Amino acid sequence: MQKNFETYISSKKAVLESYLDVNYIRFVDDVRPYKRGTVVLEGNIILPPYPKIGRIFVLKEGLERYFKEPFFIEEKADGYNIRVFNYKGRPFALTRGGFICPFSTDRLLDLYNFRKFFEYYPDYMLCGEIVGPNNPYMELYPPYIKFDIEFRLFDIYDMKRETFLLPDERYKIVEELKIPSVYCYGKFDISKLGSIKDLILRLNSEGIEGVVFKSENKPQKYFKYATPQINIKDIEVDIDLLVELPAEFFIQRILRYVISSQELNYPVEKDLERVSNAFILGFKRVLEEFKQKGKVSRDYVLFFNNPDNITEFLKLERRASNLIKVNLKNIEKDGQKYKVTIEKTFLKATSRISRLLKGYPIYD
Repeated sequence: MQKNFETYISSKKAVLESYLDVNYIRFVDDVRPYKRGTVVLEGNIILPPYPKIGRIFVLKEGLERYFKEPFFIEEKADGYNIRVFNYKGRPFALTRGGFICPFSTDRLLDLYNFRKFFEYYPDYMLCGEIVGPNNPYMELYPPYIKFDIEFRLFDIYDMKRETFLLPDERYKIVEELKIPSVYCYGKFDISKLGSIKDLILRLNSEGIEGVVFKSENKPQKYFKYATPQINIKDIEVDIDLLVELPAEFFIQRILRYVISSQELNYPVEKDLERVSNAFILGFKRVLEEFKQKGKVSRDYVLFFNNPDNITEFLKLERRASNLIKVNLKNIEKDGQKYKVTIEKTFLKATSRISRLLKGYPIYD
C-alpha cells in the first residue's frame, strides 16, 4: 500500500494513520487525482471523500438554473457526515476529513445491521449523517431525536463503478433492507415552486435544518437549501465562538436568513428580538461564564460499547486539532454502555477573550 503512495506521504499531502489493528493512508490535501479526505486501505482499496454540495440562496432562480429535469427533495438532517465501509468483514465509519472515527465505529452496531447490508452489497459504501444530542461534534440535531444518536442514510457509493446510485436505486435498497434514512418529501419539478415553498415553510416551523435537491437521473447533481430558522439557531449555539470563528460564518447566516425569508414571505419582524438576543445577551452570557470558568468550553456526554474505543477516541481528539483541548471528565457504567463526559476547551476563543478582558488592545 505505502509503496504506491509514498510520494504523497513524503510531500505531506497524505499521512499514515491507524485505528486499533487497521492501518490506512489519509489525504490531508487535494492532489490529483485524490481529494482531501480520501482514504487508502491495505490492498489499495480507495475510499473517496463525500463531495461538497453547492448551496443555493434563492429557490426560483437556483432551481431554474440547474434543473431542467425532475428532482427529489430530501431532508438535510442536522448532524455530522460519516462514510460506512466494509473492511475484512467489519463495518467502519469515516469522518469527512478521512479519520476512522472511534466513537461512530463503536456505535455502528447500535444504529443498524451494517454487517447484513455488506453481505448483500460488499462493494458499496454508505454515506449518512449521525444525528442526535449525544454526539461529540455538533451542537444542533433534529427535534425528533431527543436522546443519544441515530444514523440517517443519504447516499450510496458504488466503489466498482465509482459513482453514486441514483435516488430511485437507493430508495429500492433502503426499502429492501430497511435502512434508516433521511426523509424524502417526493419528486418535484420547477413548475411546483409554490408547493416547494410551502414544504420548506412547514419544515422551518418543525425545526428542520433544510433540504437537498437531487436530480432524478444525474448522479451527484445536488444542491442544498437552509430553512430560515436554522440560521438563527446556528448563531445562538455558536455565539461562544464569536471571537474565534471567521466573521463570514455569522454574516452568511444573516444573508441566508434574510434572503430566504424575503422569498418565502416569512415575517422577519418576529425574530428581531431573538437575533439581537443571540448576539448581545448571548455574548454577555459567554463573558459571564468566562469570568467564572476562565475558559470557553463545552461538555459532551457520549455512550460507548467498548472501552478501547474510548481510548482511541480521546487519542484522536487530542491530536486532531491544536486549537481544542480535550479533557476526560468522567466515565461511568450505564447499563450495558459506558457513559463518558468530555470537556472541549476552545483555546483561540479562550485566549482572545482573556486578552480583551485584561486590557490588551486590538489594532484595526
